[in-house]
Order: sequence, then structure tokens, then C-alpha cells
Amino acid sequence: MLGVISNSHGRADAASAAVDLFAASGVQSIIHCGDVGGRHVLDVIARVGGLFVWGDRDHDRTGLMRYSYNLNLKCLGIMGEIETPEKRIVITHGDDKKLLHQLLKEQQYDYLLCGHALAAEDHIVGRTRVLNPGPLFGGPASSALLLDPATGEIRLVAL
Repeated sequence: MLGVISNSHGRADAASAAVDLFAASGVQSIIHCGDVGGRHVLDVIARVGGLFVWGDRDHDRTGLMRYSYNLNLKCLGIMGEIETPEKRIVITHGDDKKLLHQLLKEQQYDYLLCGHALAAEDHIVGRTRVLNPGPLFGGPASSALLLDPATGEIRLVAL
């Protein structure tokens, strides 16, 4: 089970609510889809473990990357991929529309996880399922996503 969040914008309190939910739900890894906003958010994510990509509002990218190594979190830069035994997953923030278009055109992934937009998304383009957990902070509602890549089961949770 994966926990997916985005757009925490430095709000460790919002990230903490999501991480508490993830820990109670048996999440093995957290994926943060950008706009982390600060090192204190990484401290919260490190309670479970996981990885992140940079968002358009992550201005201290080098600092976040260096700090993440001390916490055993993986920084994927602007985009990265992971593979589970069942599925291929690509993660990006979602602000680069050309990159999103190219990833969907290539059809190499089962899941595309992104953030940036202020509303949750779940739709399919070809063989790729696009999932956006919605923002942790800065949108009309805070939400997080639980994903079982093997079954495709998701649960969008309001926080």
C-alpha cells in the first residue's frame, strides 16, 4: 500500500495528519508529489519513509535533496519512476504540461502520480491511470490518497 500526498507547502501539521492516517492504514511508503515546502515536512514523512519530487514552489531544492539523504528519503528530482512487482509508476509534480503530455503519449506506465492541481483526479488515458491526491494545503479541501498498485484500489481521504 502506498500513501500519496502533494502540495504540503511547508505545512508539517497537514503532512502529519496524512502520515498518521497512512501509518494506521498499513502504508509501506509515502510518495509526495511536490511542493514539499520545507525540511520539517520531510521530518514528518520520514516517520513512515518514502520519496518525493520537487514542485514549482520548492525553491530550496538542493537543501531538500541533501536533507532527505539524512532521513533515508529518496529525492527523485523533477520526475522519477518506481516499479512494484505488478506495476510501473511515474511521479512528477504536474506543473510541466509538456512533460505530462509526453508521459501519457508514450504509454510506458501503469500509473502517473502527480499533484499541482487544486482538486483530486482519477482518470485513465490509454493504459495509464492518472492519480492526483489533491492538495494537503492551499486548496478548497485537504486530501490524501491510499493506493494499492496491485489491485488498483484507491481511497481518497479528506483530512
